[in-house]
Amino acid sequence: MALYEVIRKEKDDDNIIWRYPKNKFNTSSQLIVHEGQEAIFYSNGKALDLFGPGKYTLETNNIPLLKKLIGLPTGIKSAFQSEVYFIDKSEKTSKWGTSSKIEFLEPVYNFPIAIGACGEMRFIISDSRKFLLKLVGVKKNFDEESIDDFFQSQILLKVKNYISEIITEDKICIFEIDRNLEKFSLELQKRLENDFDEFGIKLNKFFVTNIAKPEDDKRYLEFKELYFKKSVAVAEAELKQKLDLIEEDTKAKKTIIASEAEAIKRAKEGYTYQEEQSFKIGEKVASNQAVGQYTNVGVGLGMMSGIGTPLSGEVSKQVTTAFTKVDNNIICQNCKMPNESNTNFCKYCGFKLSKDRSCPKCLAKVSEDAKFCSKCGERLD
Repeated sequence: MALYEVIRKEKDDDNIIWRYPKNKFNTSSQLIVHEGQEAIFYSNGKALDLFGPGKYTLETNNIPLLKKLIGLPTGIKSAFQSEVYFIDKSEKTSKWGTSSKIEFLEPVYNFPIAIGACGEMRFIISDSRKFLLKLVGVKKNFDEESIDDFFQSQILLKVKNYISEIITEDKICIFEIDRNLEKFSLELQKRLENDFDEFGIKLNKFFVTNIAKPEDDKRYLEFKELYFKKSVAVAEAELKQKLDLIEEDTKAKKTIIASEAEAIKRAKEGYTYQEEQSFKIGEKVASNQAVGQYTNVGVGLGMMSGIGTPLSGEVSKQVTTAFTKVDNNIICQNCKMPNESNTNFCKYCGFKLSKDRSCPKCLAKVSEDAKFCSKCGERLD
């Protein structure tokens, strides 16, 4: 019986599982496990002692499961028979695809449809013992091609059911599925994790890269045309709404800019908005040819009742001047009511009317050549 001194993976390849070609050793053999690998002793249908990266001299104390199974004596050099498998623990990438069409009822438009799907997955062997026990006896070595076949036959059969379930449960429109591939992929990965875990595999990523639609199906094409017409109508409505909002926003900004310009103008000329409105009221009253009527006077004074004190004098001046000048009326100094120019006594209170020049603000008598009122200091035009 040949006794091999060094047990290690002899070549660098893509095999996920690699079986050492010999199975007879002694307890002085050397075991070398490289980084990213694990080595498992397998005998009588059982995955026994496991070794991570490192160099080991096989002794009965570091192969206790094997020792117990085959009854190795302790402390002496002994021969034994066992298979040794090397497991690649690095992340692997594998392609996947549905072997046949997935049939279901489209959840939005409710018509039968058959689709295909394909993509890519990334995984690592998380439990070497479990993985080995599930696969040993089926194949001796597992390269990328054989692992693809294994996934296709053992796990990806469930993918078809999961795809139809997700589309139906989430009501994913078949015409919008491409824009939801990332979300779709994450949900598929979540559902497949337990299935992979049963084989000692950790699924790191699961991508759906393409959904094959039945472009030769007449019913599918009819609903596709209907969907895109609806999409165009919705897009046009949304665009119009956005344009209307932009237009309204532009108008609002123009109004704000105009208001700010007016405010700057007033600030430079030394008056406020309230003062401007007061002047406008005074001008309107002064231009009203019917101002001699008492009712119109009341309306004008009511409009000006809220004007601040600094402006009231200016407005009063304009109103009084208007009263004085309209139709050459004479203002009664007692009751302040207007009288015709040829009247000697006030027709409202009987007070004797003075036809001399008077101050338009306080109605005090002033001389013809006076430039300022001697009573209130008002400038006389």
